[in-house]
Amino acid sequence: MVIESVEKEPTVDVVNWSVHRVTFFNGDKSEHLLGFVPDKQGRVTSAIQSFNADTRKITTASGRVYTLVGPPGECEDAAYVWQYWKNMNGDVKDRNVTDKYATQIKNLLM
Repeated sequence: MVIESVEKEPTVDVVNWSVHRVTFFNGDKSEHLLGFVPDKQGRVTSAIQSFNADTRKITTASGRVYTLVGPPGECEDAAYVWQYWKNMNGDVKDRNVTDKYATQIKNLLM
């Protein structure tokens, strides 16, 4: 799986998205966006740095900006990449925190 550099692909739309929080052995925590990038494949992002519910945009540690398209969902390809990522990074806890993001978006639509 080849992901373009941030310079070549600074913004990305993602569908069937979810957000997971990991807690590492040393107690550090980070949240990561999982989802499907249309015409490409499932993706797991670097750590989320900021979220703007008004624009549905997430900026990650890499500097890439992801736009959340549509409602949250699941992506088998992203789930596979996520499992691999957790194994490589020594994650001990994985918690789905998608509702935290979806609720903020939903509140704006009301």
